[in-house]
Amino acid sequence: MAVNRIENPNFDQSTLTNDGIDGGAGGTTSNGGGVGINAPQDTTLTNLFVFNISSNESTFTTLLDGEVVGNNKRIRISRDSLSKSSKRIEVKKNGYSNNEYYIIEMVDDGSPIIINPNIEQPLGISTKDVVLTKYTKKPNRVVGTPKSIKNVVSSDLSFTFNKLRGGDEYEEPKSYNTSFNISGGQASVSVLKNGNKNAEFFPKKGASSYSDVEGTKYTIRSSDTTLYRITNILYTSATKEQSLSANVGESLEITVTLNSDYIFDIIVEEVFQGTPAKDPQIQLVKTDARTYNLNSKAGVPLMIRKNADVQSITVIVGDDVLEFDDLDSGDLCGITIPHNVFDKIGKYNVKIFPFSFDDYEQQVRPVQPAEKVESKRVETKFNVKEEVKLPPIDVNDKYNPYTPKGSGGGGSRTVTLDPIQEALNRTEETFGVRDNSFVDRPVDNRNVR
Repeated sequence: MAVNRIENPNFDQSTLTNDGIDGGAGGTTSNGGGVGINAPQDTTLTNLFVFNISSNESTFTTLLDGEVVGNNKRIRISRDSLSKSSKRIEVKKNGYSNNEYYIIEMVDDGSPIIINPNIEQPLGISTKDVVLTKYTKKPNRVVGTPKSIKNVVSSDLSFTFNKLRGGDEYEEPKSYNTSFNISGGQASVSVLKNGNKNAEFFPKKGASSYSDVEGTKYTIRSSDTTLYRITNILYTSATKEQSLSANVGESLEITVTLNSDYIFDIIVEEVFQGTPAKDPQIQLVKTDARTYNLNSKAGVPLMIRKNADVQSITVIVGDDVLEFDDLDSGDLCGITIPHNVFDKIGKYNVKIFPFSFDDYEQQVRPVQPAEKVESKRVETKFNVKEEVKLPPIDVNDKYNPYTPKGSGGGGSRTVTLDPIQEALNRTEETFGVRDNSFVDRPVDNRNVR
């Protein structure tokens, strides 16, 4: 990346000697009236970058910007040359192919580089960042993260050669895209690559995309059959599709070899975890009969011992049904029967139940076991999509060969008809219309006698 350069500025060397900095963080020193600069001690600035070249082959040829260099295992590039243009380093070897190259470039931060004939190195050049980036050729993309080498003197560049097969150029395997559309729990679907547990990944809920080389095997299954089951899978490619459904107690599992771009629509259900039994039990702390004064407005308090399954208590006094669901935590709780329940003098039979009548099935229930799910491996058998093909258009279809009336059978001739006019003519023939002659035509009604 080239940066701005200003040629031949008129500077006084005695006042500006190093990258336009007078003094700087390192301070100044005086020697015979001249002014010098001490560079900061915590930063190493280099005007020359050294690149050590290595590969999996002992011999090879190194190219810098497409030109063969003298030393194949070491290249030196000056900071000044990088300010003019970026540099590309690559290698080659007969009988082998290589899919890598490196780019070294100076980042343009917007500030100019000033060249003064009285100063050996251009001003402002050491403040700019220098970045080393590795690329692949096919496809042309960045490998890893670009690295700043602004303060690095020596960098190692490694290359990998692939032996050509049968004299043909080595070709990188094709890459295919796979899209997942998952409705269900988060991380509920597992994708195992080539049967390798270390290469397993879990597509997120919703839409996600992945890319892998041709021939990669994807085994798609539930991430945990005790928690999730895959009930439906619809997967399609450009020309094929297949829809799969699981029966009760099954979770689908399929293996697909990538030889095309695929789209997987997957429906996931949560596995029923079962519910424990609930057996609420209560007991009055004082079971003796008690006397209540009808003139009292305080009501009748009851102290009850209960187990953890008790969520509500229902009390029946005569025709009154009272429900208490705001119970104290712990083994003991107190409830109070309102005074207006006891409106007559007499003996009352009080019935107490450890549940709510309205929610009996939830508060008193037997054990409901968890659902058992087994993985169902399904073979992939594609249904080929039918492509609708229209018949080819024949330009002769716009001609209508016919024999005109009155020609005496002397042969036929091809006449070009306007489609709209032809439709009008056929309509007139249907209704017996010829040159508006229906106006003078007598009525022919066979129903008139």
